[in-house]
Amino acid sequence: MSTAASKLARVDELIERIEKIKVLEDHWRLVGKNLTRLRQGLNEKRVTKDGHRTKEKISQTIKTIEQVAASCRDDQSESEGIAYRELESVLLRLQLRLAQHQANLTDDYETKVNIISDTYHEQQLLQQNDYDRKKSQRLKEIEQQTQEHTKEELDRLRARHAKTIESYLRCCMELHKTVPFRGLKDDIVGRVANSFYELSPETQIEFEQKWQKCELPLTRTFIQLKPDESTSFERSESRRLLIGQDSERQEAIDPWQQLISAPYMLSMVERDRYAQEEAEENVNVEAILRQKRWIVILGDPGTGKTSFARWLVHHLAQMLLSNGQNSSDFDPLRIPILIHIGEFAELLNQQPSLTLFEYIGQHRWMGKVIVDDQAISLDDLSSALHDYIRQGQALIILDGLDEIQVFDQRSKLIHVVENFVETYVQTPTGRSVFDNLHLNRYFDDPSQSGGNQLIITSRIVGYHAAPLAGQFSHYIIQPMDIEHMKDFVDYWFYHVHQQIIAALSLSKSNQGKNHGEALKQELTKVDNVSLLNMASNCCLMSFICSVAFRQSNGSSLPAQRIEFYQEIVDSMLHSWNTKESTISISKFIQILSDIAIHIHENSVSGLIHEDKMKEICIQSIKTSLNESLCNNEDLCEIEDQTTEFVRICHNSIGILTARGESLYGFLHVTLQEYFTCLKLTNVDELKNEISVVDESSSENKVYLVIQSLRRHMNDQHFRVPTALALGRISSCWSPNDFDDFCCKFIQVEDESESLLPVGAFILISCVNDLVHYPSNNILYDALDRLIITAGQHQWSLICPFLFDHIAVALRKLRNNIVPLWINNLLSRSPPLDIQTISALCYLLEGKSGEFENIHWLDQSSCSMLQSLSTLDDEENQFAIDRLLVKISFFNHRLLSVHPNTLKEFLIAKQIELHSIPAFLLPLIIILYGGLKRDEQSIVFDPIHIYRESPAVTLILIRFLSKKDRNKNDQNPIDLQEDFLNALLTRIETKDQSSETVDICIAMICLYGIDFMRQNDKIMSNVSFNMSISRFKYVSMILRQFYFANDENDRSIENETTTFISRLTKRVHVDQSSKQLFLGFLDSLTSGMARLRSSTTSIVLAQASMITDLLSSNLSSNRWKYSKKFWFILNNTLHRLKLVEFKACRLIECWMRWKESAELSLFAFHAALLLAQSDYWSVETATI
Repeated sequence: MSTAASKLARVDELIERIEKIKVLEDHWRLVGKNLTRLRQGLNEKRVTKDGHRTKEKISQTIKTIEQVAASCRDDQSESEGIAYRELESVLLRLQLRLAQHQANLTDDYETKVNIISDTYHEQQLLQQNDYDRKKSQRLKEIEQQTQEHTKEELDRLRARHAKTIESYLRCCMELHKTVPFRGLKDDIVGRVANSFYELSPETQIEFEQKWQKCELPLTRTFIQLKPDESTSFERSESRRLLIGQDSERQEAIDPWQQLISAPYMLSMVERDRYAQEEAEENVNVEAILRQKRWIVILGDPGTGKTSFARWLVHHLAQMLLSNGQNSSDFDPLRIPILIHIGEFAELLNQQPSLTLFEYIGQHRWMGKVIVDDQAISLDDLSSALHDYIRQGQALIILDGLDEIQVFDQRSKLIHVVENFVETYVQTPTGRSVFDNLHLNRYFDDPSQSGGNQLIITSRIVGYHAAPLAGQFSHYIIQPMDIEHMKDFVDYWFYHVHQQIIAALSLSKSNQGKNHGEALKQELTKVDNVSLLNMASNCCLMSFICSVAFRQSNGSSLPAQRIEFYQEIVDSMLHSWNTKESTISISKFIQILSDIAIHIHENSVSGLIHEDKMKEICIQSIKTSLNESLCNNEDLCEIEDQTTEFVRICHNSIGILTARGESLYGFLHVTLQEYFTCLKLTNVDELKNEISVVDESSSENKVYLVIQSLRRHMNDQHFRVPTALALGRISSCWSPNDFDDFCCKFIQVEDESESLLPVGAFILISCVNDLVHYPSNNILYDALDRLIITAGQHQWSLICPFLFDHIAVALRKLRNNIVPLWINNLLSRSPPLDIQTISALCYLLEGKSGEFENIHWLDQSSCSMLQSLSTLDDEENQFAIDRLLVKISFFNHRLLSVHPNTLKEFLIAKQIELHSIPAFLLPLIIILYGGLKRDEQSIVFDPIHIYRESPAVTLILIRFLSKKDRNKNDQNPIDLQEDFLNALLTRIETKDQSSETVDICIAMICLYGIDFMRQNDKIMSNVSFNMSISRFKYVSMILRQFYFANDENDRSIENETTTFISRLTKRVHVDQSSKQLFLGFLDSLTSGMARLRSSTTSIVLAQASMITDLLSSNLSSNRWKYSKKFWFILNNTLHRLKLVEFKACRLIECWMRWKESAELSLFAFHAALLLAQSDYWSVETATI
């Protein structure tokens, strides 16, 4: 005992000594912590069988720790004889050895694992904290050294180049302070200014002249950035393909073709498309500039790359000129240097040995000098900017890296840029973007450590075709969200009105916010998807603002898409036409239309190669000359105009823009669809493509356009261009011609499929795009064709989604057309067949729980439906009755009170409900309806009666009219005899009409089902079966609309779950438990049936099917698949929606006991039955 006590005292002394050591204090603290744990273990005497050997090892370890501790001075942060890193390693090993000793003191395996695991975790935390401390210390050292060096160098630079830099910064502010207003004509602005600020005619004319010099101030940016998800491997492989590092590269294939064929480029192509889902949060621009040194910003044409670069230069120049007095999020401020890569590339072609560093200072911006002070030479400016770059005080922005089309020039330019970046854009420690940044990136913070920064902008496709090497930080400009769109509208309208006020020297308040409010309201509308898609592009958003600016009829934008797109294109063409060009606007439109339809037909990516574009352009110009043979002069003109067209597309952000690597695409897909629509409806061009019989006939135009549209009727890709084409025809053609067109168009059938009248379907689907409607008779004809086809081909079973599609289109119809059509259809003489009427009812009924389509009905149409309900039966799934039930539930006022009906009798006679015998209520509810739901109460109210049965009504009224019926106990018998006699009379005449079925139902209600079975000769099998079908249907209706349940009441579910839990414990895998388990399944089936009764959507067929599944026999040779089919069943029950939410939760809870072989086996068998069922085959696509 004395030995053990001395050992513990020795450990206590060592722990006390460790607490005084200063060198590697955190490491020693962990060693002390483990010694304390070990002492506790020794004190508890938890010694294993090999206790003696363990004690010896512990003594050796303690002795080693004492020796290491002796080498460390208590009061100083250093050690004697041991290097710092070596001491750190020794302490970590000693800590782990102490943990192993502690683990050896116990026989419990879990305790051993926890001890070792905790020790490793503590060491990891210690090393991470030590790393963070060293990193922070190193950053502070770098920052301190940089600040000292920077302050000294900046003072020297400012003293040497003060006048030059000041002039340069002022010129930067002047060059980049504004951007042109897009699509605003002088006369339009003058007219709007007059409406807001009441100008005299003379003042308005004077203002219109001044407006030519007005521009939009560039005081903020609207871009939103996200990190690019493409990996460095994808970018390097793209580079390898295009720069020739692949030895097996085929020289005959163009680089862009190699790129498209590369498998890893698919993700690149996808990133050039608008993404609906937000993968991660957008990154703040200021945060990027504070944290990243080498930045690449990618974006589609018109997304604001150049505007952002110019805004940043203007902002930084303004901050520098104010000597940092104004607050900025970009500290430390660096001298901005904006280079247009296209201009540098042109000079590089003339001077092949020119470097980017040499070009800086000699550069221009879009041809304009960057210093307008004659006292400052370009050499002075170059010297100043070069000195700032050498001292790491510059932000270099290279705008438009992708603008070089020639492959060899592009490769050379990339190498020139990379050489510049490697030499002049480094961290203060001398690291470049091409070094292994995984080792040093944590020691570089541009906001603290100084050094030059680099921003490169490029279009997405062009950059992905030839990316930069190195570990650049890549960001993609995202489409503007709704909040940025609203900010843009406020910004744009405010500054337009401010320019008006300034030009007129007015003292009136700015009306811009009020003027732009209508457009912001349009942007918030849920159904304005096409507007939101276009407005997400900054360039198009400015044109949208210009269109909204000139609206004077109280509407912010044209109501129909075709008119809206037309105004957008007109604004863009006006902006383009201000430039000198030999191509007329009409010819320009024709060329764009030919290119658009080629892209739409042949390019999934929406891109076209320059060579193909030139080919189409030449053919289009030839067609416009209207000459079969061209002379040399014509050919020269065609060649010149083709070259000019390509130049315009390449150099300006317009309708068709360069995407990089000789690829072109429309600025937005909506523009492509618009010009495709123009091609589809261009009658003059169609004459050259489609042979016609009579050149002079007005029908010729109709025939040409119908044939043009018919080519693409089955192509979903042409859905929008076709809708736009119909809208354009409705706007441009005369009413008679448009009626003639629609009349023939709706007769177009799909030759390969008779399920759908394609022409009628397209016309009705596109009604929202029509500027003017055809005559009502033509619309009625189109709707008739659809509803008749729906009945003939049973859309309700085969393709119910078509009803939803048509209902959405009908909701957009104007002028009360749908109610008029419904009344017209129902009032036909002779009446339409039951299939057509049923299809109409399916359309009006809509989805479960939706009542929107009921608004199309009125009392007249509902009365006609009631009169047609005699045609209703199981074959058409009681479609008319289901609709009338929904009407009664949603708006019973649509159901008129007709004379000589039970409804009229009960209401007019004011019979008290309590006076109606209880045994009659089931009969009345089944045959007439009359239930209403009042929150959780279900009551009978005659005003809700929706159905009539004349034969039964006559008997009921006679019975209820008897004055002494409450006193006479024989009255029920008399009523039974009346119905029996009525039924026997009809049987003699073999009457099987709906009235006969109603009498049979009354008999079952009054006599009971047993009486009817015992006297089966009373009614025929047909009538009996039809009656039972009616009972089943009514049962479903009652559950669907009138079952009152408390959503918070889970008593049935809890009881069933408890029952299952108890029963499962008694289930075993032996054969003797088979009957018990089957009994369990039967109980579960009953429980689920009770749960199902609260659902509002399940139909009887589905309920029956799930019952069959749950009561099926088990097969013992399928156990190995149980886990797989448990998963299938669980998903199937949810996706097929065979049970409602409560039942699904119950099954999920039950299936968790899959450890039981029998339960898992049931999962397999149920899933197997699903796979074999007919219903499964219909829903296979959703699994």
